[in-house]
Amino acid sequence: MYTSINEIQKIVDYIEVNFDREITAHEIESMSHYSYRNFQRVFFKIFNETISGFQKRLRLENAYKKLIYTEDKLSEIAWQVGYFNIQSFSKAFKKQYSISPVEARKQKQDIFKTFIESSSANVNFEIKYKDAISVYCKFIKAKDYNNQDINALWKEIEPEDEIFEAAFGIILDQPLITSRSHCRYGAAVTYEHLLKGFLKKEIFGRKYVMFTHYGAYENILETYRSFYRFWLEEQQLLLDNSEVIEEYFYSEDGALTTHIYFPLYE
Repeated sequence: MYTSINEIQKIVDYIEVNFDREITAHEIESMSHYSYRNFQRVFFKIFNETISGFQKRLRLENAYKKLIYTEDKLSEIAWQVGYFNIQSFSKAFKKQYSISPVEARKQKQDIFKTFIESSSANVNFEIKYKDAISVYCKFIKAKDYNNQDINALWKEIEPEDEIFEAAFGIILDQPLITSRSHCRYGAAVTYEHLLKGFLKKEIFGRKYVMFTHYGAYENILETYRSFYRFWLEEQQLLLDNSEVIEEYFYSEDGALTTHIYFPLYE
């Protein structure tokens, strides 16, 4: 039976793709090959929430991202995340976040205020299209995207004497919106050999705004702060609510460079 988030990630991906509709017990059973009741028990043990609770949270978190990243109308956002009318969407949103969708959009500066207040707005960026590629992933829950859990994951999958030709981090959640205990991180590589238990996944395949972090990963939050300040104050870029991708490079002297790709709204 499943024991970790990585082992059920294929089903989690399916739920995420279809978060805007009710997923039946039959669908879950067909994918997991276990009874819905047994799978629900395992899911709760890993995520500390039910499948329906997870799906509802995804709906509202994606709605929140759309409210602050895009200029879509509230009625369009409600429909996009699976609510048939704006009244039921507004009621559920306010119950979750204690503010209305209208207030959330107006107060988007406040969401980032504490996070970016110590940062400058100087950041270089590039708009570029990235072709889709297939990678092999392992996922964990990383509370508030802490470096300790993420480093431990990479140490587990990356041999000491070998650095993968291409390595990526998949940031599935927005920690300023998602409860920090629910944040999920994926380590992804293009090298298939001996990666037992890894999930094959396609990433990229769209247009991104790319910015770059130089040096140790422990300081990467400062680069994120600079980007968000820049985005809020200087540049009217519309972002998408899908995953953020980090691409890792090592120079010959071992220095680390990280390209960070935020998906642009299309």
